[in-house]
Amino acid sequence: MNRTTLAALATLSCACSFAQEIASPWSGDAELGYVASEGNTDAKSITANGALIWEKGDWKNNTEMTTLNTKSSGDRSAEKYFLSNRLAYTFSPNNYTFGYLSHDDDRFSGYKYKSTIAFGYGRRLVNRDTMLWDAEIGPGYRRAEIAADAEGDDEEEGILRLSSSFRWDVSPSATFEQKVSVESGNENTVSKSTTSLKTSVVADIGLKIAYLVNYTEHVPPGKVHADKQTTITMVYSF
Repeated sequence: MNRTTLAALATLSCACSFAQEIASPWSGDAELGYVASEGNTDAKSITANGALIWEKGDWKNNTEMTTLNTKSSGDRSAEKYFLSNRLAYTFSPNNYTFGYLSHDDDRFSGYKYKSTIAFGYGRRLVNRDTMLWDAEIGPGYRRAEIAADAEGDDEEEGILRLSSSFRWDVSPSATFEQKVSVESGNENTVSKSTTSLKTSVVADIGLKIAYLVNYTEHVPPGKVHADKQTTITMVYSF
């Protein structure tokens, strides 16, 4: 892992310690583990992920980070960084507004980066003790810059963003999650799907298995449409 990944993990660890020392609205996960990738990146490597949640009253903020940085036979074969932030305000039972920002930097996708900003309306479709399901829709804007070694034009366009987040506590020690998002514009459509199962091993330590698919409708020549990752990580929850 490089210095950026180590610094991010150190920040998450500090947040974990702070949340445990005093009662606070903070919670989250810090992950470290093995990943096998196929698509624009074909490699076996280490991944580090994190999620930080702040919730107080009618406000809730979700920050998520994923990193992947690998060298194979002395050459860098994978370098990915993703950061997103979502702020939501609940204005009535099961109804809320949200603002969303994300930055996706995948050096092997043919793009230098993709950045998105969106806002809109969300609704909690299912609200049970062991099951939650949220759906969101709203307009936004996306900019994608083509990498220097790839062919094509930079993309700037208005988009419609739709997302769904489903969580099911299968048992006191196991949680299933399914997250899907679609950002559709006239020039391109980008979809993401994450399916995961997290189980508790001991105390705040758990094991998480996840399958991720990132699909881009139009890609630079020589690149594939779907990037797929299967990850197995150890998780520290706080």
